[in-house]
Amino acid sequence: MIRPFLAAFLLAAQVAVTPIARADTPFEQAVALWLQGDDTQSLPMLAELAAEGNVEARLLLARIETSDLGPSPFRQSLDPAQSRELFRQKDWSAFGQSWLTVEARAGNELAQALLNAKRPEPDPDLIMRLNAFGEHQATDYPTRIIALYGDADMRRKLLSDDRLMRDLKPYLTYLSNTPEPRGDGVAALRHIQPDAVEASSEQALGMAGLLALGLGYGDTSPDNPWRPAVENWLMTSASTRPIAQLCTERCTDDAPTCAFALLALTGGYFEVIRTDSPLETVIPQAEFLDSPRARLMVLRRAALARTETNLEWLSETEPAAALSACAINLIREERQAYK
Repeated sequence: MIRPFLAAFLLAAQVAVTPIARADTPFEQAVALWLQGDDTQSLPMLAELAAEGNVEARLLLARIETSDLGPSPFRQSLDPAQSRELFRQKDWSAFGQSWLTVEARAGNELAQALLNAKRPEPDPDLIMRLNAFGEHQATDYPTRIIALYGDADMRRKLLSDDRLMRDLKPYLTYLSNTPEPRGDGVAALRHIQPDAVEASSEQALGMAGLLALGLGYGDTSPDNPWRPAVENWLMTSASTRPIAQLCTERCTDDAPTCAFALLALTGGYFEVIRTDSPLETVIPQAEFLDSPRARLMVLRRAALARTETNLEWLSETEPAAALSACAINLIREERQAYK
């Protein structure tokens, strides 16, 4: 039976949905709509399919619930009960069960691996299992846990494994080698460009601070000699393709500066690499990175970022104003949708 909240949105979806190319089944249509950035139609469709027993819909919906780093105005408008009805199995508990838990308890091995990937215990075998399933992006958190809490042998073996996510090598390297000032940012800077980085250089340390933590923790000066290398990485790296596409499309000649601004407002290197497909067995990473959804996630993360005190938008602070007028205008336009 369709629950009242979902029924209202599904009725609206039936009226508004237009034909989707290469989307023949209801599930494929829901995925296509979600990739276009349409939560209002896609999420209720996925929720209904999940309630009917569609395993792919269940896993995708569970992953979207926790991995969408740029929640839409629609998602933010939901009260807790409405959010639970969209994303979880309705049961006797006050909070409902995640579909990931439901599937894991039913013996679904992928669901079990994805559920274990949220745990804070180092588990190298889990990374191998996720890779075997094709869920490479889901190894992000388990890899960071090994870097933080694993022993030296775990880190060494993972660093030498070809299946390690390349973008996370700096994190493992930083925690495996002799400590350096702002070592996480220095490791990232060495990773994204070929030139030697001297850790005693104030200019290198300034860029390292920004790469480590984002705006407010490093040097955003256009005169920093490392800035062209960082901007070039943002505009050419596979993992930052949504940033490059967004800035090229909307800011044209100012695209590299726009990309640098989004890096700073998102929280630095270790955050901008996290624009990931929620479920690669359904949406391959390359397809996700080229989607409107990925570009929206990039923009919304910057638009919703607040200062440490949580009292103001990070993009409205004085340091942000000097980053990129075009990027700040994009962010302000996007924020209007949340009012």
